[in-house]
Amino acid sequence: MHNVINSIIDDSYEKILLDEMSLDLDELIREASLQLERSDKKRVVIVKVGEMFDVIVVNDITKKLHERFPDKEFILLVDDYRELDLDFKFIKSMAGWCIVLHHAKQLDGESMENFKNIDNHQRKKLFISRNNKGKDHRREWVKFLEDNNLKEKGYVSEGWNNIFLEHLNDDFIETVEMFEQIGYNYWNQRYPSRDDFSLINFYNDSFCEVVLSSEYDIKASPYGAFDSEKEWRPFLCCVIPQIVIFKNYDDYLRAEGFDLFDDVLDTSFYKTDDLDKKFEIIKSNLEIIENDLIVDSRFRDDIWLRLKSNQDRLFDGWKNYFYKKIDEFKNV
Repeated sequence: MHNVINSIIDDSYEKILLDEMSLDLDELIREASLQLERSDKKRVVIVKVGEMFDVIVVNDITKKLHERFPDKEFILLVDDYRELDLDFKFIKSMAGWCIVLHHAKQLDGESMENFKNIDNHQRKKLFISRNNKGKDHRREWVKFLEDNNLKEKGYVSEGWNNIFLEHLNDDFIETVEMFEQIGYNYWNQRYPSRDDFSLINFYNDSFCEVVLSSEYDIKASPYGAFDSEKEWRPFLCCVIPQIVIFKNYDDYLRAEGFDLFDDVLDTSFYKTDDLDKKFEIIKSNLEIIENDLIVDSRFRDDIWLRLKSNQDRLFDGWKNYFYKKIDEFKNV
């Protein structure tokens, strides 16, 4: 994922890709120092986008690097959305934005023609919900669907119960463990959770995606408040987003021009840490979508135009987001 970002940021910056380096901090600092010794670039971007450690640790690493290279300007680009008092300029990476586009181009071609040609046709399912790894909040969500007789209204994967939407060739995956055992060289021997193109027919038959992010409780996460490519799939696939993630993530999406349909849905679920409250609000929103935002099994025309606008905003690209943030530093 970090290599995608590396290819987008121009070469006037030295890019320290922490995800490629040792988890031993002393060794990591040694590796980064060797890279900086070989570079005459004055601006350095410290990139961390994987499940490695949080921005506080990245800040501490960068302090040690700055002591050795005081003439260089350091910028942190990290997938941690907490508002913290750090020692360096900090850009919340929004890395999933460029990563979801990167994977779409890999699988659908550079023009992403199939994604761009998604239209407002008749659909049968109210929502899609992809839940491969059995984290507690995902298990609770699936139980909530069952308890409220909602499961049959959606396409729902449950990896812990060997129920997947993703597949390899013509063979459906039986378990995540089986996939890893056969050693299939696909997405670095991971089940194809990033192959959104293979699921395009599921998205094209749904009105909403309920995204259960990797984490929703910052207090329980060693990585801080982080996101991934999961949160960006609804914008790519032109469905209404409802994202279960850490509190206030919606603010960052709105700030970059993404429509969360605040005028027709109750988006207060983004403002609570209470999982039960989140689920109840999302359930009510599914009822609104079903009863008010759909006409003749299609999106209402005005809703559809907004969904395509979200996709257009996504296609504008992460690069513009990054350089906009850089320009903001210049204006401070």
